[in-house]
Amino acid sequence: MLVYAVDLGTTNLKVVLYDDRLRRLAIASVPALYTRLGARVEFDPDSVFERVLGLIARCAADGTARASQEAVIVITGQAESLVLADDNGTAIRPGISWLDDRATAETVELGERFGADEAFSITGEPFASSTWPAAKLRWLRRHEPETLEAARSVLMIKDYLIGCFTGTAVGELTTRGFTYLWDVQGGGYWTEMLEHCGVSGKLPEVVPAGVDLGLVASGVAERLPKAQGYRINAGALDHFCAMVGTGSYVSGKVSESAGTVLSLSMLAQDWEFDPNRKVSFHPGLHDGEIILFNGADSGGSALEWFRIHGLGAMPYADLEAELGSREHTEPPLFLPYLTGINPPDFFPHAKGAFLELDLSHDRIDMAYAVEEGIGHLLRRNLDYIAAGAVREVVSTGGGGASPFWNQLKADICGVDVLVPEELEATCRGAAVLALVAAGQLNHLEDATQLNAPASKRYRPSGSKKRQERYERFENYLNRLFRG
Repeated sequence: MLVYAVDLGTTNLKVVLYDDRLRRLAIASVPALYTRLGARVEFDPDSVFERVLGLIARCAADGTARASQEAVIVITGQAESLVLADDNGTAIRPGISWLDDRATAETVELGERFGADEAFSITGEPFASSTWPAAKLRWLRRHEPETLEAARSVLMIKDYLIGCFTGTAVGELTTRGFTYLWDVQGGGYWTEMLEHCGVSGKLPEVVPAGVDLGLVASGVAERLPKAQGYRINAGALDHFCAMVGTGSYVSGKVSESAGTVLSLSMLAQDWEFDPNRKVSFHPGLHDGEIILFNGADSGGSALEWFRIHGLGAMPYADLEAELGSREHTEPPLFLPYLTGINPPDFFPHAKGAFLELDLSHDRIDMAYAVEEGIGHLLRRNLDYIAAGAVREVVSTGGGGASPFWNQLKADICGVDVLVPEELEATCRGAAVLALVAAGQLNHLEDATQLNAPASKRYRPSGSKKRQERYERFENYLNRLFRG
């Protein structure tokens, strides 16, 4: 059996081809394309589908695909990007990316209309955001009412691709909590929100993560590389697939995506809703499971900002060498709140700041402070999301390429940091879901025995100085921005 794992990423569209032993046979990717105008970020949904077909063809040509083999296409990726379709499943306007920020006024309106606390208990999201499709649908109702009226289906991008492949669009459960339209605890659409957005009856049927959706439509199958047959699997959200791909979809492990955004995912144990614990919660990969999720925009973006503007675009390899060449006895501290509101504090007026800076410090000391500050933000979120129950952090993303930073995070957080040598954790996890659905694997955990990537473990030093610096960081943060 062959598995084509399709990742509908924000930056790139990607397809990775695996065999039934999880051996990677081929990979192909292209940049995601957007049309940008001010706060508006749109894309062509049909172009996304056509480009995915092209990537599948490239993988088949580069790998060892044979016409005698059965194949499955499993879809993962982003959740929030919005597509409106007609009765035939054809998009009736450009898709609206989750990056689109046009609906800021509607976001405020949603918060006032429903209240953050009530909405949190229903949607699993602590606050309304212009990221969520609900806010963009309110914008469409106000500014393009005729378009919204003409739409027969309101879909997320993954739903739309499933419809392109099968002829019937469906929603996949783990992406629903990122819409602000779904009642996570009730297990259905939030009726009042659908009515408020003017989309009642227009949302797709929802299916569990990793479910087999049947054969590819005949007209599409003719355009795919020769195979014994093609089936479609619903996959899951990219963050949650990455947990499977790195073996961190187990209790006691936290999956960190150390990319532009610092995001944490954790399978909850004995979870009960707590209105005072503002952690996003979502349906898991199996019935009854809850995944906790936190995302801080002031993650890798803060380091990239300083690398460009403070280090003259110094290559990361050179920065790594510079950081590793000195002791860092008394560097400055840095509050990495360049984007303002970040969990777990959600201080609305927070800003980035260097503290304890003097004439003895240079730009490498400041770069150290930035990496340490993001590590402090990681610890705050770990303490909040895991409440002391974390055994280790499994780190993926661009930040995982820095041994210096990985060790610094382990020292700051006081837990092991495990970095798998797997650049395609999301697609590997999606492939695992497809193999379980096909009966090739009995459980998700079985994948750890199949061509599992090597990993490197970073153990905390237990230094008292680490704790003292974290306490100073926390003290500055509270004095400057609390209240």
